[in-house]
Amino acid sequence: MSRLLKKALLGGKTSGSGGKSGGESASSSKAQKAPVVHPDDEEVARALSKELNAGYDEHDGPQDHQNRQYAYPKEIEDSITHVQKFAKHVLQMTCYKCDNPLIQRLDVDYWIRRWKKGASLSAFECQCGATTCLGCADEPQTGSQKYTGEYQGLKLDWCCSKGSAFAAWVLLCWYDHMELNLQARCQQLQPTAKRDRKNGVGFGANIRNQPGAIQQVWDGANQRAKYRIPGLEQALDFKQVDSKTDGVTSWVLGMLILLLPPKLETTKKVSPALASMIELSLLQDRTAQLLRNDSLQDVNKRADLYFATFEFVNRLFHHPSLDHLVTEDRFMKKQSAGLHAISTDWKGKERNNATTSLTVADKSEGMASSLIACLSNLATQSKVLLSGSHNKAAGEDILEIAERIQKLHTCLIPSTAKMATITTWKEYLQAYAVTRRPDVAKRLCAFSAEQARAVRSSPKNRMARLVTETSEMTTSLPENVFVIIDDVRPDIMKALIIGPQGTPYEGGLFEFNIVCGEQYPAEPPVVRIATTGQGRVRFNPNLYSDGKVCLSLLGTWPGGPETKWQPYKSTIASVLVSIQAMIFVDYPVENEPGHENLRKTPGGLQICISYNHRWRRDTLKHATLDWLLIPERRNGLWKNVVNDYFRFCGRGVVESARKWEQDHKAPLTRLEGFGKGKAGVLSDEIEKAIRQYVK
Repeated sequence: MSRLLKKALLGGKTSGSGGKSGGESASSSKAQKAPVVHPDDEEVARALSKELNAGYDEHDGPQDHQNRQYAYPKEIEDSITHVQKFAKHVLQMTCYKCDNPLIQRLDVDYWIRRWKKGASLSAFECQCGATTCLGCADEPQTGSQKYTGEYQGLKLDWCCSKGSAFAAWVLLCWYDHMELNLQARCQQLQPTAKRDRKNGVGFGANIRNQPGAIQQVWDGANQRAKYRIPGLEQALDFKQVDSKTDGVTSWVLGMLILLLPPKLETTKKVSPALASMIELSLLQDRTAQLLRNDSLQDVNKRADLYFATFEFVNRLFHHPSLDHLVTEDRFMKKQSAGLHAISTDWKGKERNNATTSLTVADKSEGMASSLIACLSNLATQSKVLLSGSHNKAAGEDILEIAERIQKLHTCLIPSTAKMATITTWKEYLQAYAVTRRPDVAKRLCAFSAEQARAVRSSPKNRMARLVTETSEMTTSLPENVFVIIDDVRPDIMKALIIGPQGTPYEGGLFEFNIVCGEQYPAEPPVVRIATTGQGRVRFNPNLYSDGKVCLSLLGTWPGGPETKWQPYKSTIASVLVSIQAMIFVDYPVENEPGHENLRKTPGGLQICISYNHRWRRDTLKHATLDWLLIPERRNGLWKNVVNDYFRFCGRGVVESARKWEQDHKAPLTRLEGFGKGKAGVLSDEIEKAIRQYVK
């Protein structure tokens, strides 16, 4: 390592006979003190940048450098190098006055306790009585030059930008300790069957004995418990410990917000290591998981945490040295022992081909979504909620959250960006899965209309639940499910489910009426199928020709407690998922009681195929062709969905119908008045639709 860089890392002191490194002691005084060289000086900054970019210093052996390059993608290698250089700078620091070593090891609990008593975030008092800033290695600044802030009643101060980086390092190390220890405890409480996952997610059966487990041991010298983190063997599951970490996560985010420059002060310097700390910390993964939340109701229940998360992301985005943490895709962490272990991994001189403190996937294995992308679902839901005519029914709290989300998302993705042209069916699904119209109530069947008229009052919070739940459906519906909600009465809606591929229902469009009664969500909604061939066709043992839908979730079919409606937990989206997954199946006749495993019995498979042939014929006639041949349906409520579905997927539907005829070596029954089989008629009608209805 160059002499100039050593002076920068050691706070401006050169090593000599009285110097020290690591945990060695030094003489209590020196005859002459070398001048302080600040790392902010241009010459030092150039030297530091040159050596950091090299990835190793002059004391690293060639094998060390080779292993570093082998273990990580270059971006992660650079981040680790920045953090480890910073850690060396702090842990090898000496008193600016007497040159004695200061902390030598990081005790995160000690620093958190100090701060909560009002101590400076970055200053440390030596035994000689002098106070040194653990950021710049000099005497802390005082008066107006000192950085100050207040959080939750704590009046805090720090010396410089590197002092704030030291405080951030402590916070992130402490957070990772907490997160990992709690993850280990939660995994230990899980049944063995749930812990032993073949896909590598989870810790495994004996958490305390695994090399990657966080083990609590007794530190006799300091008379307290401490954590030993030799490196994780498995990935983390953030969702399972949400309720236990929300308070600490909010506090850490609030402290970090205090340390980051405000939006209007983005010219303030931040330490180069700060971005690397955040990138390597588990807090970045927690932030992404929070932003991926698909429930505005859950966000509302955890409002304090989410407001802190939104402001944290906002601060990162508005600083030119930190904005990439929000806008760029992230490297996925496979295993991590936390920032503390990563920061001090340089102490281990024997490095294997892969480090024990962190393992990440490289770009070829796929990248994790950026924080902007993680926020997209909540942003979509918020936009839908705020645009509805009944949004005030959601309540002031959730409206405030929706407004905050939309404002943040608009800031991250400027509104001047052009709307991408929809060129695929998948893009169409994402854009139009949930829409609103003012006339849905007028288009219900007689039975559903009677149910809607029976609603004469609405208990407290019923309407708020419906408003937020329907907003959440914009991002939570399964593929090929559409919902249109009445803009005046959100308790009335229609759904269109497209038959899954490989089933006799493929290419069919099945319409359902949904009415939420007065006791919703304590009781399930009333759901009726409207696609019945004018009351003549029963498409499934669970779908009656009179419109009845038999499903335990709806209370129209007996079932175990786990399959029934869960008051205030089950949702309309869960009903639609169940219909698609449990009714529109490969062999529908097995939904008939007593026929659950029919295809496994002698001759049973042939019976299943025979029933499938009938339902396939009825699907093409009543759930496919009727949408094209009957003007009232083709130009009705679902006009746009029908036209665009056949525009994007029509030829695939025709090919599927022809393949069905070929596989069964018998043409589907012909339609009256046509000289072609159903597949031929379907082909003609789809070609006509593409020519006439698609602009």
